[in-house]
Amino acid sequence: MRKIWNIRQKDKEKAAALAAELGVSALLAGILLNRGIDNAAAAREFLHPEEREYYDPYLLPDMDKAVKRIRAAIEAREQIVVYGDYDADGITATTVLLRTLQQLGGWADYYIPDRFTEGYGVNLEALKRMHRQGTSLVITVDCGIKSVEELRQMQDCMDFVVTDHHLPGDELPPAVAVIDAHRQDSKYPCGELAGVGIAFKLCQALWLAMKKVPAENPGLEIVALGTVADAVPLVDENRKIVAEGLKRMKDSSFVGIRALIEATGLGNREIDSMGIGFVLAPRINVAGRLKSARLSVELLLSENEDMAREMAGKLNELNNTRKELKEEIQAMAEEQLKSMDIGNARVIVVAGEEWHHGVLGLVAYSLQEKYYLPTIVISVKDGIGKGSCRSIPGFNLFKALTSCQSALVQFGGHEMAAGLTVRAENIDLLRELLEAEARRQMTAAQYIPCYDIDMEISPAEMTMEMVEELSLLEPCGMKNEPPLFGCRGLSCLNPELKGADARHLKFTVSDRGRLVDAIAFNMPEELARVARGGFDMVYAAGINEWRDMRSLQCMVRSLDEPVPVQEPVAVDRDFMRQIYVFLRSRVQGGHRLSADLGWLAMQARLEGCRAEEQNVADAVTVLLELGLLKKTPEGYLELSSTAKKMDLYDSPTFRRLNS
Repeated sequence: MRKIWNIRQKDKEKAAALAAELGVSALLAGILLNRGIDNAAAAREFLHPEEREYYDPYLLPDMDKAVKRIRAAIEAREQIVVYGDYDADGITATTVLLRTLQQLGGWADYYIPDRFTEGYGVNLEALKRMHRQGTSLVITVDCGIKSVEELRQMQDCMDFVVTDHHLPGDELPPAVAVIDAHRQDSKYPCGELAGVGIAFKLCQALWLAMKKVPAENPGLEIVALGTVADAVPLVDENRKIVAEGLKRMKDSSFVGIRALIEATGLGNREIDSMGIGFVLAPRINVAGRLKSARLSVELLLSENEDMAREMAGKLNELNNTRKELKEEIQAMAEEQLKSMDIGNARVIVVAGEEWHHGVLGLVAYSLQEKYYLPTIVISVKDGIGKGSCRSIPGFNLFKALTSCQSALVQFGGHEMAAGLTVRAENIDLLRELLEAEARRQMTAAQYIPCYDIDMEISPAEMTMEMVEELSLLEPCGMKNEPPLFGCRGLSCLNPELKGADARHLKFTVSDRGRLVDAIAFNMPEELARVARGGFDMVYAAGINEWRDMRSLQCMVRSLDEPVPVQEPVAVDRDFMRQIYVFLRSRVQGGHRLSADLGWLAMQARLEGCRAEEQNVADAVTVLLELGLLKKTPEGYLELSSTAKKMDLYDSPTFRRLNS
């Protein structure tokens, strides 16, 4: 799919002034300006997050109540259970809080529900078992904000402290304390903490209350791992958490972290947010996806090096199995899409019998990336479907699912990711409701993927010094993406597919007599394009370290021809011919023609037509007047065939536009 390049226009004079004041290059100063950082004080804070202070944890709602109740439980030797979630955020939050409770003298254990038998959130039967076993205080992490009824049924049997970062509903759960930065009454400056970030703030408050000093080792590397894994914005306090956590990774006091780094081959390189996001976090996640999240928690809590190595090896094996399952289910989902009019779809909703729940989110993300459509992948068993949802910018999943709740059993999540339960007979209805909601929320232009390009620059002009300076922008992630660069008309040498499954495209960019290596992950279909040469490339600049050698490397984001920004064109004979050929090719390709002219124009641009919405509207009017198009009762356009030779000037609209 073609992409639009949004080349950010920076104020060169302002960039030069900021560069001089900071003592950095104009390139880095311009990138800071692109991120809205327009003065030296803000830039220094951004470039050196480790120097900023943590926010007071007591700014979070109910923090004082939570500390008071937990402290009483620790001192009275009550039985405490940390109730977590089975993803990396919940696993790391469970680890950090449990370790802190134990260090402070608490009698504490943990519980993580089974993804397949219990699902997300607080499980009532699990609470009843805890009560029978003598638990008097349950502290939730990364869950609980929506478990109102479950807690209500058990509130006379035990106390609850809820810590969560998901959006609250209309009613807060009945608990001693509900700590969530998304509460309407929250005064906390950083509202986008991950679940592990909220748990970390509780740990900070407990240490200060009970020991009068900050924790000597609050597990920042674990907090950083969960924060990156949960894809929360890496700005504000999240940036400080991850920056400090990354520094602790290599020499972590957690035996399990060191074992995982060794098992994944990261021991010989500097670990950054990419290393967490693409190497460490998937392995922490995979236990909860395929078996039991306890394996990952036990790894992170382990104090035995041999056992930690064994568990890290098991996670590596599970990760390989996860990849195979994901590819298998994605192939089945793609087969379903062949029978759908994907060209006119605003959302993707696919479902299969007993698809493995653990990889639904990965498949949804992969389909969303490929087709650039909000995607829901559902596994059906015994008439009940459980699904994972991923969105694109501009489409608020949480609001969309709220508008569709008449078709759902339950749902929860964020703007960009969510989960749901739906009866099998309502899946088609859900698709229809989401299509209508997408038409309401989204314009046609929002369905064309867009890259924000910091600068058009050839890899041949990049230097090691420039790329090393860009590392000051780390940690990169959500809302602080690595800077992207674009270059047109490139050629390459030695393109080949690499990796065990031959899915990664590796080649050497050849430009101006200089050669620079490039890697395009999961883009095997682009081999022919780069081999022909003359391609345009969007990339992030990185450094490849191999056998004590360091070299520049382009991390490819796109090899698609970008859609050029064009001035509106005249609706003349050539344009009418172009539009008619486009419409005919759509029909021949099995697609219905939408009467939504914005959508039709967007599809035309993706096919290489120079077509703005008004141009398409005029062309459609001409074809309707000539009888070459007609509208159907279902709201589509239909091509009409005629043996009669048509004269464009028989159309009043064409005569007016070409008078």
